[in-house]
Amino acid sequence: MPSLPRILIHIDHNPHPRVFDRIMSLDGGADQILAYGDVDPQDVPVLVSGALYSRPREELSRTAILVTGTNDRVIAEMVRQAKRAFFGAYRVSILSECKGGNAVAGATVARIARLVELQGLPALVVAGGPAGSRVAGLLARAGADATLTVFDEDEAVDRARFLEETFARVVRIVVWKAGEPLDGLLEGVRLLVTAGPPELTLIPRRVWDRAAALELMVDVSGAEPPGIEGLTGEEDGDPVDRPAGQPVVRVLGGLAISRSKIEVHREAVRRLFEPEAVVLGTLEIARLAEEVIRKM
Repeated sequence: MPSLPRILIHIDHNPHPRVFDRIMSLDGGADQILAYGDVDPQDVPVLVSGALYSRPREELSRTAILVTGTNDRVIAEMVRQAKRAFFGAYRVSILSECKGGNAVAGATVARIARLVELQGLPALVVAGGPAGSRVAGLLARAGADATLTVFDEDEAVDRARFLEETFARVVRIVVWKAGEPLDGLLEGVRLLVTAGPPELTLIPRRVWDRAAALELMVDVSGAEPPGIEGLTGEEDGDPVDRPAGQPVVRVLGGLAISRSKIEVHREAVRRLFEPEAVVLGTLEIARLAEEVIRKM
């Protein structure tokens, strides 16, 4: 008897589940994807029950759930509602992602850890969206002295709550808007990470050229223009010269990070179809990223 297809049920609280997530899922080993947008958390148990009752228990490992969206709290509630539908041995694997933040943050920090010692490292993460807040949390969890910038006070409160709940760490949060002076925040910083919106340059070259303590710069975005002026995106730990008297700084560009992120995302999808059901969220994907990057 031929093996049943590996079916991934993709649910998103936004109207249109992301094309990126669907392609990653197919490349990661899903044979078919059933995608549902505009999903209210209260409707999730009905969708999950349909997965649990449609196959015998011994075949449930070939069914899995991907929960995505743009709001961490809604995604967390959707995952909680999905787990409510489980009973006994009747359960399937779940992967959750907020705008790809788990995979990109896990890959980014795993790559950074191969280039610098994180314990006690003064680090600045610019832009506190899903990717940036996760990068800051993972850096703090690894022992770095991390600071995260956000664009307004409401975001500061939301990000602080998320960081404490997810990483059990208190991260310094500073309200900063693109174009405002940044030299004071960069004083003493040895690691700079930009994780801002695509197509927005956050750090002008004149600023990072004079940041004397800087050792490593990382731009998470692979879009043009880069978040750090002067980068191509292809830098893969490469040294970049600065004005006379300033030490050389190494760089990880957005396109190099993207290649690592893709491998992490694909491996996360593969894990969904193993015999033992798993729930993969921020911390689980970060641990998975360490394994993947170690082998690359």
